[in-house]
Amino acid sequence: MGLDILGCQTPDMMRKEILMHFIAYNCVRRLMCEAAEKAKLGVRVISFKGRVQALRNWEPHLNQVTIGRVERYRLISDLYKAMVDVAIRQRPERSEPRCLKGRPKNCQLLTSPRHEMIDMKHRSRYCATNA
Repeated sequence: MGLDILGCQTPDMMRKEILMHFIAYNCVRRLMCEAAEKAKLGVRVISFKGRVQALRNWEPHLNQVTIGRVERYRLISDLYKAMVDVAIRQRPERSEPRCLKGRPKNCQLLTSPRHEMIDMKHRSRYCATNA
């Protein structure tokens, strides 16, 4: 959901951003629970990532100002059906260890303002000097 990189700079705004991510996460989980309850399914068979994508696809339809109350309830009912439409396949004996796939970059971190930053040679670019 985009929580890996925070866009804020002050600690107070970081707390607010993390809190907003928790609120959004709980809202998606609540919708998943309601959809599973209506369909008489277990919550564990509904994909979280798939539901976030479904919500993003349905959001423009639900936020229209011109639709009435009955139409909005019908759209929400259709959203619930779409959320439980595809269940997670059960794959027993599957191991998915948590590892980083991406390799670290060969660049140093920007730790001071750009005009003060001095380009240092990275460890992979060191050359032996003839002494």
